[in-house]
Order: sequence, then C-alpha cells, then structure tokens
Amino acid sequence: MGPFLALSYFCILVLTMKITPLLILFHLSAVLAGGYQGCLERILLWNAYQIDGLNDVADQTIGFKCVKWNDKDKTCPAWQACKPKKNSGRDRCNYDELIVSLGRAPTDKDWGVFDSNGNMDTVETAKKCYTRYTTAPGKNPKVYNFPPYTCLKNSNNVFNDYIERMGDVVDNTYKNKATDANRGLFDSFDATLAHVSEARAGDHGPYLVKEAQDKLGGKMEIQIQNVGTGKNPATGEPWETVDWNETANKAKANGVANVDKEIADFLDGFYGPNGNNQAKDHHAVINSYKKVADRRITCR
Repeated sequence: MGPFLALSYFCILVLTMKITPLLILFHLSAVLAGGYQGCLERILLWNAYQIDGLNDVADQTIGFKCVKWNDKDKTCPAWQACKPKKNSGRDRCNYDELIVSLGRAPTDKDWGVFDSNGNMDTVETAKKCYTRYTTAPGKNPKVYNFPPYTCLKNSNNVFNDYIERMGDVVDNTYKNKATDANRGLFDSFDATLAHVSEARAGDHGPYLVKEAQDKLGGKMEIQIQNVGTGKNPATGEPWETVDWNETANKAKANGVANVDKEIADFLDGFYGPNGNNQAKDHHAVINSYKKVADRRITCR
C-alpha cells in the first residue's frame, strides 16, 4: 500500500479509532511539501500538456491561460493557448515557454535538463527550477505557486479541481489516443506523480516529527525513518518522517496502554475537523492526487 491509497481510509480510521500502525504511517507520510515540490508540479503540468497535445486542437484544455482573470467573480472572458516564440516553426510551446506562460519566471530559457535522447531528467530539472526561483533578485525569492487559471482552460482557480481535471485529461487521452509510440508520455506523468508524493512527505516530515514528539513523546518514543533517499535533492535537507509502525510496536512492547487510541487521538487532533488548518488543506490536495493515481490504476 502506498501513500495515495492509504489516504482514502483517513476519515474511517479517525471516526472509528481503529487504526493500524501501517495505515497511519502512510497517511502521515503524504502531506504538502515546499518549493521543490512546486517545481515538480510544473513538470507534472508539462507531462500533461504533452499528453493533451495528442488530442484534437478543439478538445485541448491544458496550457491555456486566462487573458484577464476576475478574481472576485472567478470568471474569465477568454482563454489563450500557450504560444511558441515567433519563427520557432512549432505550433505548440516547448518546456521553457510553458514555464514562462505561468508567470513570474526569472528567466525565459534553459529550464529543462534533458538526456542525449531528448528525455527530461525530472529530478535535475526540478533542482534547476528550485535554484532559479530561490536565487532570483528581489525580496523573498521563492518558488511561486502557479494559479490554475494560468494553465487550464475554463478553470475555476481551485487547485484541487485543477489536479483532478488534469488527471481526467491524461486518462481520457490514454483511452482514446495511447499507442506504443507515445506510451512514454504517460510513463513520465506517472513517474513525476510519484516524485510529487515523495517530496510532499519529505518536506512535511520535520513538522510531523515535532508535533508527534510534543504531543506523544511523553508517552512513547517516536521512531524516525527516511523518506525516499533521505534528503531533499534541491537543498540537501533531511527527508525524515515518523515511523508509526515501529513507534506503535515499541510502545506496546514497553507496556504503554491504549497505543492505537493514543495515536488515533493524535491524528484527529492534527488532521481532523478541529485540527491544524494548514494540515487539513494539504490533506485535501493530496486526496486529489490520490484520485488521479487511483483512476490511473483502474483506467489503464
């Protein structure tokens, strides 16, 4: 079971207080990351944009930007497809042009890292993106979140809706247009989706560890495990999270009473209806990615 699948059990687990340590482990490993994750989401958009390019022009929706977004009414008078540079000889944007179309890009070229066959190196491209944004001139340089109205036709500017509609485009295109020749586009989308999940888990880990130690540390020893390779590829910072399986097992071996309920109460306090608002928002985004991953399994 991976982090996407485990999330569907969260509400049931909290309500019944019958939580297995393994399910807790994967739920808590899947919460929002930081700037590196934002760069991975740009690559995921690029993957979806390439896939949408297999569809008829009239049916394409990825890579469209609102010409003048009305944030009050959440409406847009017209949508404009990403345009390649003049005299490029192309009718669709390359990766650089798509990144620039999202806005606030500190440079207009050389965003991707590609191998000799022209395949994007996802991790190295995300690292380059992170460096570009965080070293840009001006106050508080960072990786900016791109609003959905900069990349999705008929967007309502709700990020969760953007994620799910992007997934729909990928799945529907696979069903109608996938061939052996273009299968690599779908594989790249799936691989990037996995990278996004890992980054979210790794960046969230320190906050989870601290919260667990503050709330449960007096009753049980919080065990730690690496996420992925154990470090953020862009910053080198540790990627660690709570090993709930080991934490629960050791607590029970040491005679701690009501271990499962203690952990369930912690979950409810941090992620439940009266919990941390930011954690709840992050959970909603991850749930949207989970739906995309689940549909991939059933639709392909």
